[in-house]
Amino acid sequence: MACCRPRNRRFEDDSTFADPAVRRRFVTKVLLIVAVNLAITTLAMTTCVMLKPLRHFFQRFWFLSLPAILIIMIMHYMMCCCRNLFRVPVLKWVLLAIYVFCHAILVICLAVRYHPRLVIMAFGICAGLVVFLCLFAWFAPCDFTSCFVLIFIISITLVVLGILAIFFRTFKIVYLAFGVIAYSIYIVVDLQMIVGGRIHKNQYDESDFILGAMSLFHDIIYLFWFILQLCGLIDE
Repeated sequence: MACCRPRNRRFEDDSTFADPAVRRRFVTKVLLIVAVNLAITTLAMTTCVMLKPLRHFFQRFWFLSLPAILIIMIMHYMMCCCRNLFRVPVLKWVLLAIYVFCHAILVICLAVRYHPRLVIMAFGICAGLVVFLCLFAWFAPCDFTSCFVLIFIISITLVVLGILAIFFRTFKIVYLAFGVIAYSIYIVVDLQMIVGGRIHKNQYDESDFILGAMSLFHDIIYLFWFILQLCGLIDE
């Protein structure tokens, strides 16, 4: 969850990272990594949705998403408690590759359950919403990176609604709609931590570009995950 992600102190005393040119290079590096990861995941998902043999394979072996979820949870724990691992030159890229692979499996196992029309619709909605959130995070005069209490409450509420949705179907649409809102807020928080600046209390360190990319990538994937399920539920 977003409330468990590492939060870095403000680097006003770091003259190197305070340089706008250095920050721009950091932002460019993070967004480029996220874009490449999203492109790979989208290509894999589209291939599996459009090709019937692959589509039937993942429909039959849907439980492949379970170990993927477990690995993602372990990786999140590592991002919180062992963040230095994501600064080791070779290891950080290996961890990133595993993280992207698990998210790709998770998205594929979900997408093959829906008609390609709904997948394309959810993809378009997610893309448009992410663009809007990027613009909002960049130009918003308010700082969301210091709203730890709000993020924690949102995360706990999302978990509770998810549990209720398992036992009561009427809660599912509320859970999915709230999930879209929650991950939209998470995206704004992560973007502001990546962009940095004096108005943002918390920001990623220059050496944490892999952590920043993984956090933003995860938020976008799960935003799509909630939107696709919401579209499917409404279509039903």
